[in-house]
Amino acid sequence: MTDRHARVSATTRSRRRALRLTVAGVAAVAVGALVPAAAGAAPIDTTHASTPARTFTKAPNADPRISQLLTARATTSRFGSAFSGAVVDAASGRVVWSRNGNTGLMPASTTKLVTATDALAVFGSGHRFTTRVKRGTAADQVYLVGSGDPAFSSGQLTALAKTTAAAMKAAGRTTVRVYADDSLFPAPSLATGWRSTYIPADTTWLRALDVDGRQNSDTSIDAAKLFAGKLKTYGLTVSSVARGKAASNAPVLASSAGQTVGQIISTMMLNSDNEHAESLHRLVGIQLGYGNTWSAARSAQAYRMAQEGLSVSALYDGSGLSRSDRLTSLQLARIVSNVFEPANATRLGLLRSDAGLPIAGRTGTLQAAYGRFTAPTSSCAAGLVHAKTGTLTDAAALAGWVVGTDGRVKTFAFVVNGRTVTTTLKQDIDMLAATVAGCY
Repeated sequence: MTDRHARVSATTRSRRRALRLTVAGVAAVAVGALVPAAAGAAPIDTTHASTPARTFTKAPNADPRISQLLTARATTSRFGSAFSGAVVDAASGRVVWSRNGNTGLMPASTTKLVTATDALAVFGSGHRFTTRVKRGTAADQVYLVGSGDPAFSSGQLTALAKTTAAAMKAAGRTTVRVYADDSLFPAPSLATGWRSTYIPADTTWLRALDVDGRQNSDTSIDAAKLFAGKLKTYGLTVSSVARGKAASNAPVLASSAGQTVGQIISTMMLNSDNEHAESLHRLVGIQLGYGNTWSAARSAQAYRMAQEGLSVSALYDGSGLSRSDRLTSLQLARIVSNVFEPANATRLGLLRSDAGLPIAGRTGTLQAAYGRFTAPTSSCAAGLVHAKTGTLTDAAALAGWVVGTDGRVKTFAFVVNGRTVTTTLKQDIDMLAATVAGCY
């Protein structure tokens, strides 16, 4: 069986592509009402209409109950011996509960919490990646230049073609040669810890040009062929399509800015999109001057975490597909807590909103349709817990936050390795999150 995240099959990949516009709309929602919080606790964004606000008549200390029940419920019979769990009080940073909290395990797709933090800090949620068409050295050459934008769309491609065709005809050219310039990223390769079966089952080869997230062995040439077809509809004859690199100072014929980084991250987090994650991971490395290779992106990732005052055990990609990745539950819980630092309210605010993390039993990979937060042991927490899922064939994880019964933000992470991932295992992890919420 192939290692995979919540988004695994061709059918689910198609559903993920169909959901992009919906997710983008959610990501664009401004910060809304705040959940009541006890003194010293960080306020919580609850922009999604399905998220219920919790009210508190008193603010007792919820931590002893959380600790006692987690100790009783996080058993070896349920989770095996390769288990790491932690709960942290976000405002104080105090560890509420931990079992093997410093043990590094495969975090699976909860790695995307690191990728999202890095991209938001480096680019800002409002940044847009711009895809361009450039003129070649020969008068009939046009280059579609990839920006690494994982959300580049056919609508943008059509607009680029229309403007390009008009410019070429104005210059007296009706026949053109089209080139795909995907030189921003190096030739595709497997990341350390990736199985060869991951492509195309779980992700595509990482290239700087990809239209609509199409599953194709060469997304750049695919994009160039689609572009050529659009040019033909606007009256040009295309004599050839190939890969090539435009000169850095070549004239720009057309350009198109895509979705915001915030919208891209929302899609990545809600639908566990591996292509979005790896593109952002690579783009962060380029932006910070480390280069465009896997090792460069890894160095940038380590630098960024250090800048946040956070640590990671070992990460080799941006999606969490790598079987060499290691994070501890305490590291994950503190990565989530970092979002609630007052200084990060603006730059990382997306990750504390309904557009930034799946809502238990409601959205993304935590929808009830996937069996999440539907069991009697966790259904009470539906709509309350915000968390990122992680799933490989033998690894399951959940990391996020919830407001406890005392009105304080609790961040948590639970990671299980070495067990076949079943619905029962996921629901047992949901039970632990419901325990943190204090409703079970």
